[in-house]
Amino acid sequence: MRLLAGLSFPTAGSIELFGHSGERALQNERKRLGCMIENPGFVPNLTAKENLKLHRIMRGVPNKEIEDELLELVGLADAGNKKAKNFSLGMKQRLGIAIAMLGNPELLILDEPINGLDPLGVVEIRNLLKKLCEERQIAILISSHNLPELYQTVTSYIIIHKGEIKQTLTLEQLDENCKHHIYINCDQPERLTSVLEMQLNTTNFKVLPDKTVKLYDYLDEKDLVAKVIYENGIVVTKFSIEGDTLENYFISVIGGDQDA
Repeated sequence: MRLLAGLSFPTAGSIELFGHSGERALQNERKRLGCMIENPGFVPNLTAKENLKLHRIMRGVPNKEIEDELLELVGLADAGNKKAKNFSLGMKQRLGIAIAMLGNPELLILDEPINGLDPLGVVEIRNLLKKLCEERQIAILISSHNLPELYQTVTSYIIIHKGEIKQTLTLEQLDENCKHHIYINCDQPERLTSVLEMQLNTTNFKVLPDKTVKLYDYLDEKDLVAKVIYENGIVVTKFSIEGDTLENYFISVIGGDQDA
């Protein structure tokens, strides 16, 4: 994230932003970004509105009205004249997001935006991010270790471990991978699907490209499933209940190393 924002410089490899690379092009494309990396960047002794004004001038944004608009957007309209040092952690995060929104960015980059927040603060930030996506049509890139909260917020995931992308997947794919099921590997997958439909009266299964089958019904009656499969002369090489929590799935993807 620091590399994308121009706060750090690469020692190897390359950076591409909005389809452009090269330092001069990146410098221009970064005008389309809004960032809150690590801690919100504001002056504690200034009010929320004074902080927005300071950053607006620094970034060369001419529209003065945007200060009040952004305070309203992030739910700080009534706190605009209060000093930032007196804000709660959740209010500070919202002020940081308002500052990042100066210039009407197309991509908002947020590093651990809910870290340390109480439950109410987490809900406020979650609702704000959804509002930005829906009303402003902004893409948001979030870095976080809070997997259950991410699940309630994001639509696409990139799992990174020690600087290496391990997996990219959509919310639907994540649900599919974590959903509990009976995993069946056998010698006659076509016959198995016929047995599931005709004798167990279910179509709630999925045949994978490697011809293994995920059965989402009968999780509490796996012995019945095994019995029916056996009676139909199907040789099974693997039969198990599978599915994970988000945390366990993440750990399995990175190879079991929990120091991610």
